[in-house]
Amino acid sequence: MAFTLRAKARCLAYAAGLALATSLAPAQAQGGAYPNKPVTVVVAFPPGGMTDIVSRALAKELQERLKQPFVVENRPGGAGQVGTEYVARQPHDGYTLLVGATGYVIAPAMKKVGYDPLKSLEPVAVLARAPNLIVVNPSVPAKNAQEFLTWARTQSNIPFGTAGAAGSTHLGGEWLRKATGYQFNHVPYKGAAPATNDAVAGQIPMAVQDSMSVSAFISSGRLRPIANMAAERSRLFPELPTLREAGPEFKDFDVYTWLGLYAPAGTPAPVLAQLNGEINKIMNSPEMTERLRLQYSEPLGVMDLAQTRGFVAGEVAKWKRVVSETGVKSEE
Repeated sequence: MAFTLRAKARCLAYAAGLALATSLAPAQAQGGAYPNKPVTVVVAFPPGGMTDIVSRALAKELQERLKQPFVVENRPGGAGQVGTEYVARQPHDGYTLLVGATGYVIAPAMKKVGYDPLKSLEPVAVLARAPNLIVVNPSVPAKNAQEFLTWARTQSNIPFGTAGAAGSTHLGGEWLRKATGYQFNHVPYKGAAPATNDAVAGQIPMAVQDSMSVSAFISSGRLRPIANMAAERSRLFPELPTLREAGPEFKDFDVYTWLGLYAPAGTPAPVLAQLNGEINKIMNSPEMTERLRLQYSEPLGVMDLAQTRGFVAGEVAKWKRVVSETGVKSEE
């Protein structure tokens, strides 16, 4: 009888150990072998803007380091919502990733979306940031913020283009309208590139855009920068004043664009840790830092997974507060 009980106990212990090993095996195998096939990096905006440019540079480096293709796939629409919701529905195996912009944390505060920014996807890494700038077509008779505001006061309608509704550029423009009482009217585009192109062509007089998306046009003189909407002058544009410097009505302005990389919720922890480590090395390398600087953006520094999640959670809270205080609503 004792033998039977001992044998039964051993069998139960073996079965429990086997079950535990089996439950851990997929994550361990996934972490050890990852990636063993191509990885899709979904960019939630069209080609040509900051999100696309940074994503392609990152994908190239990941491919070289991890010896598997990292294929960029653009899925624009809804200021990033289309691509975000698509990735949230994909298998949580690390083979479909998302690169989104600040609108990822803003949109849920402004409209109904099909994802929760802290539950539907796992924040993996923060990639880069860029100040948001007010830029105008050279036909606008203003070379600085004071001249711009004097001109704007006389206009009955001032269309401003952005990468789409519910992004940081949209919210920055609406905040400008509320602070001044002037007739700034939002024109949402499906990405930064088409909005910038229309401002260059004179189809709209101005745009609120991240610095990377407009830097080439500023350098060539086809767009004129008016003000930086972040809290402090940027090292990227040290001579460009902030909007805060234009008057006390702008004292709380701190609007910039940042990019994050995400994986579907439930992605194995070893995969998340591997991606976080590799991306931190890539984005903060001297070569990538210089590449970003030349395109008027910069890394945010090394963040582990916990710090990345904390940063995203802080941004969710910040933009929820700003949306509430300004009363901005999405057009979509």
